Amino acid sequence: MEEIDEAECWGLLDDHGVGRVALEGQDGPALFPVNYRVVDREIVFMTAADSALVRASASGTEIAFEQDRLDEAFSQGWSVLVVGTAREVPDGDGASGPGEAARPGPWAGGGRETVVTLSPRRVTGRRVVVPGAPGTTD
Repeated sequence: MEEIDEAECWGLLDDHGVGRVALEGQDGPALFPVNYRVVDREIVFMTAADSALVRASASGTEIAFEQDRLDEAFSQGWSVLVVGTAREVPDGDGASGPGEAARPGPWAGGGRETVVTLSPRRVTGRRVVVPGAPGTTD
């Protein structure tokens, strides 16, 4: 296992994909899959106006976002964790929110029109490397 520096973490996140958001819910910890985009080193995703993610952003609760890539055949992969506070981006707030092109289209569709951004306090990553596996230098 090796740590990944913050710059490489952002590179691995690329500019879009599917990740998971974790937060403390009414019934304990909860995880939600989200389509996301990276805009100016913030994670942007869309959710329903009455979702737990919007409630967390309204209360200033810290949340976590995680994305990974795994290669089960060679027992290797990486994981990036972004921890920080989320905020809802009001409609038409072009100054502090992503433009229409930067909004990730949720795969789940229907009713996910609320834009939320995660401002990171901490970005960390880990990589599992198997010496001699394809794609390694050892």
